[in-house]
Amino acid sequence: MVFGILGQTALLMHGKVDVKWAQPRSRQVLAALLTWPNHRFSVDDVVEWVWADDESVPRGALATLHQNAAHLRHALQAKGIDARVAVGKTGCVVEIDPGLVDHVAFGRLLAPARQLRDQGDHHRAHVEAQAAMRLWRDEPLADLRTRRAAGWRAQWLRSHWLPANALLVAELLAVGQADVALGRLMELEQAHPLELSLAKLRIRALAAADRPGEVTEFYLAMRRQYLEAGELRAADELRAAHEEVLAGDGAFPRQVVKIPAVAEEPECPPVWHVPPDCDELEGRAELLAELDAFTSDSSGAPRPGVVVVTGGPGVGKSTAVVRWAHRTRRRFRHGVVLLDLRGDSQATAANGGEVVDTLLSLLDFPVDQVVNPVARAAKLAALLRRRPLSVVLDNVRSREQVAPLLGVLAACTVLVVSRWRLPSLAATVSPPVVTVQPLAAADATAMLERRIGRRAREDRRGLAELVRVCRGNPLALTLVADRALARTGMVLPTLAGLLRDADLLLDLGHEGDWPQRSLRAAFTVSYQALAADERRALAVIGLHPGAEVTVEAVAAADGRPPAAVRRSLDVLVSAHLLEHPGDLDRYRVHDLLHAYAASVAAQLDDVAAVRRRLFEFYLLMARDAHCLVFPHKPPPQLPATTLEWRGAGFAGAAAARQWVIRERSLLAEVVAGAAAVGLHEIAYHLPALFAELFVAKGYFADAIGCLTTAVGSVEAVLAEAGGEQARLRQMLGSHLNDLGVVLMHRGEEKQAEQHLRRALELAEADGFPLGRIASTLNLARWHLRSGRAAEAAVLGRLALEVAYELGEPSLCAVAAHRLANALVAAGGFEQEAAELYAEALADLRDTAEVTTRLEIHTAWASLLTDQGRLAEADEQCRRASELTSASLSLSSVMKLNTVLARLRHEQGNARAALWYAYRAVELADRTGHATGQARALSALAAILRERENRADARALWLQAAELYRGRERGMRVAELGELIAELDASEPAVPAARDGDRDTVAMLPPRLQRER
Repeated sequence: MVFGILGQTALLMHGKVDVKWAQPRSRQVLAALLTWPNHRFSVDDVVEWVWADDESVPRGALATLHQNAAHLRHALQAKGIDARVAVGKTGCVVEIDPGLVDHVAFGRLLAPARQLRDQGDHHRAHVEAQAAMRLWRDEPLADLRTRRAAGWRAQWLRSHWLPANALLVAELLAVGQADVALGRLMELEQAHPLELSLAKLRIRALAAADRPGEVTEFYLAMRRQYLEAGELRAADELRAAHEEVLAGDGAFPRQVVKIPAVAEEPECPPVWHVPPDCDELEGRAELLAELDAFTSDSSGAPRPGVVVVTGGPGVGKSTAVVRWAHRTRRRFRHGVVLLDLRGDSQATAANGGEVVDTLLSLLDFPVDQVVNPVARAAKLAALLRRRPLSVVLDNVRSREQVAPLLGVLAACTVLVVSRWRLPSLAATVSPPVVTVQPLAAADATAMLERRIGRRAREDRRGLAELVRVCRGNPLALTLVADRALARTGMVLPTLAGLLRDADLLLDLGHEGDWPQRSLRAAFTVSYQALAADERRALAVIGLHPGAEVTVEAVAAADGRPPAAVRRSLDVLVSAHLLEHPGDLDRYRVHDLLHAYAASVAAQLDDVAAVRRRLFEFYLLMARDAHCLVFPHKPPPQLPATTLEWRGAGFAGAAAARQWVIRERSLLAEVVAGAAAVGLHEIAYHLPALFAELFVAKGYFADAIGCLTTAVGSVEAVLAEAGGEQARLRQMLGSHLNDLGVVLMHRGEEKQAEQHLRRALELAEADGFPLGRIASTLNLARWHLRSGRAAEAAVLGRLALEVAYELGEPSLCAVAAHRLANALVAAGGFEQEAAELYAEALADLRDTAEVTTRLEIHTAWASLLTDQGRLAEADEQCRRASELTSASLSLSSVMKLNTVLARLRHEQGNARAALWYAYRAVELADRTGHATGQARALSALAAILRERENRADARALWLQAAELYRGRERGMRVAELGELIAELDASEPAVPAARDGDRDTVAMLPPRLQRER
């Protein structure tokens, strides 16, 4: 067996189950394909299988599936598994021997069991059926929560799982093991409460176990349920089964084979030493099922051994285990005991001797009769061999607390509950580990709604805000619900607003009594158990602006070597104060713990120096990345730093670029965080190092946020300095200019104009020619985008004159390019525009300005296409295409694809025109470039119109018009309106005969069809 989907998507190799062998989304894709091995699924089908209704489907679904397929191939190759995962336009398929998939093997294993049953060999039949049942690990397709997966799951349960269990139970009854059969039926009935086949078998099993009173009692209860549910046929069939059993005509013998106990024990009442159960427990069904799987065998009987239940402070470990104990009480016939070992409190922790004495007392053994502790432990072990219990050891601090007990409790099912991961215990006995995670948003919402009641149901917005504040932590949810109930006059949004104060939230529940019941108290227990180095590392993380940190960042701020810091972070992971996600280079802290760590950081003696070193780390990392990504630009001037810097260690420009893109959200948080704590010189230098790359990759929102913060920081420093520092004024103008450009990309024209005019005023007032050229050219772009080509041309000529005076070739090239664009739009200046394009390319011949050259070739190709000079346009597009691999700008590549679509259309190559048009739309969507989206949609619409797909062409022109209208591009809106009117007025052409591709009606891709 290799692949398992009867549970989480797993690799089943060498007797081990690996459920984390690949990324979650890749495992989901494979699970969907494994439902039908060697069958080719369409891309849309896979999307419906994998992405739930509440998840956003990726815009480039095929590209996303290609990435997942690559991940799967790499993971399977690393495991040495012979399976091929293929993804293409024709669909997705996994090519593999079906017998290596558990749900297929399940059916094949049952076939001999049915044959043996038909031959009357019930002993072997029940053994074969048991072998098939062992393949079941959990609910099928446990990783998928889509409607397609739910349908397949329900069908498989109905067609395979329930009939197989009926076969197994019947064979158990046939060999006289009625008690085992009843145990299995009781578990099945919890998941399938009104299943008629199970109810019939339960009646027969009770009769075979010689329990006549329970037969009638169960029959009456079930028949009443069927009647109340309107299942009259089921009620009649159950009555017939009951009458058959009463008449003695059942097919199964009375029980003659009993499962032997470990030893004969006297009849003693079961031990029950467990706290009361809570009323409701949201979001823990999978956790309880996992505990069931680890604590029982395939027949439902208790499984001796140790299971570790771990999780961070306040996540509800003890609550979940108490619920599990109540839920499984009948499974453990001799009893269940929960003992608090006090490892997480200020009281003295319980030792092994105390646990032994408590258990002996609960078993009614006179402890005082045995003085020697070793003899007491031996006596307890002997008693437990005859009366095995389920023992929960709660609040365990360390391995030393429980290791001496493991031999004594060897016959028992033991749950060790701890907020520590206890790696040394895992190394000793290798127990399965169940980690309790914070609640999902839906479960947290249900918990607050149940506890708060009507106010929560009537104020969904306030309820959602409270859920966001609590971040899924059950203790926080409980405390917030209690506060809401105690403050009945306070509306929920107001309460949520108050609780955004970290200190108020952390101290919520502390009413002066003892013991304290607050998040701060819960976190402090873990914090006080740490050594000094680990406490300092946690405090440094509290100063970090983002929830994810790296060893290098913490080491830079802490001042210790990275190896020592890594050891401290691993200790914090073991204490569940940090998480270690799949990327081994980074750690993640929960938001509530982050707030607590920030309060701890305030107590550091050198907090200001630590904070500055932390932000300087990102400043220097961004500086090194900038120098590699833009080697043709002069090195940026940075403020003096206190950090001893040995270099970022990037392998090259690609690695530096990947770091900036991967950390873009964090870098935005660093900029905002630096400004918030008054480190303005870091806040306004950072965006200058990476904003250009953000814009090139289409991350406009991040760029706008960083540049806006940078402008505010420069203004704050200028206000303190009296506004007379020339370099700061130049930086302010640069940031205003860049911010205006990004806002233009987003289509926010009014705000863009304000920033660009202010940048130009600063450059003219300070006599800064470079700033004047940049601002003038961007104002020309603004005029051009607003349909004022003549004004744009005037500004373009002014900028070109200033560039000529400076004599800088790259500036002259940019100015000539922008002027040429304005002249083309104005009309009547095509020859001058072509000469300017040629001049700009000549100026850039020996420079590394790849993106600018790409844009010039593209613009010139567009002009030549409009003039009908298609061969020359083709040559310009070829030269532009050669530059795409080296360019960082997705928007520039998008414009090239738009021009190529028009060119191929004019050349009569309809198939290529459609391909480039679809590609342009996809790139425009990725970048969020508003006018680029409209331009690409317009080009695609024109091609579809020529291909007689009038409805889709009209829809795309309307969509493009809306984009232009939102950007106040009235001229473009009018042009598209004329095209739509012309389309509506014309009659659809009916081709006399199909002529290859030219008469084929083009269809939109599925994504655009859905958006219509």
